[in-house]
Amino acid sequence: YALIPLRAKSKRIKNKNFVKVQKKPLFMHATQQALNSRLINKVFISTDSNKVKINKKKLLVIKRSKISSNKNAPTEIVIKEFLKKYLCDYLVLIQATNLFIKSKYLDKAINKLIKNSKKYDSLLSVVNSKYLIWKKKNNCVVPKNYNYKKRPRSQDIKENEYIENGSFYIFKRKNFFKSKNRLHGKITYFEMPKETIFEVDEKEDLEIIKKLI
Repeated sequence: YALIPLRAKSKRIKNKNFVKVQKKPLFMHATQQALNSRLINKVFISTDSNKVKINKKKLLVIKRSKISSNKNAPTEIVIKEFLKKYLCDYLVLIQATNLFIKSKYLDKAINKLIKNSKKYDSLLSVVNSKYLIWKKKNNCVVPKNYNYKKRPRSQDIKENEYIENGSFYIFKRKNFFKSKNRLHGKITYFEMPKETIFEVDEKEDLEIIKKLI
């Protein structure tokens, strides 16, 4: 199963999930790709909004509780509510704010986790990073992942680092109840193209994504 959590209200971008991008609501981009997946049997949208009205055989819109709809509530609450009611072996948690998700990525990632079920327990989508990162310390900045006295060329950076792109997560239902977290046990990854690093959180993100799409 795939679960797409949607909240009706958002502060940074008003009604973010329902903003039109290419003439359709933002959430429909990820939803359509989930519906196109060969390996996802059913797609569930958990929402506190009455605007989501879709008639698709493979899709079910379910009511999200007030507790899980709270702006400070972690997504794990809505996952727990869902998994208590619906039985599945694996759950694909999809975030509607990443518009670059594709059904082929979902299917490849699901295949990777299932074929390696003895090696890995959960999976997240990522983008490869070769950025030289600095962090703030005592009103100054210090390098986090390299030695600035021996500055490497990007093509020579051998240590692979990844950025979580907030597109999707896949995990076993039974393990979620033990860990109470979408990521648990031995975690693997599915690498997505560079542009997928952009997800809609701020107004600037929306403008960038509209241009890229």
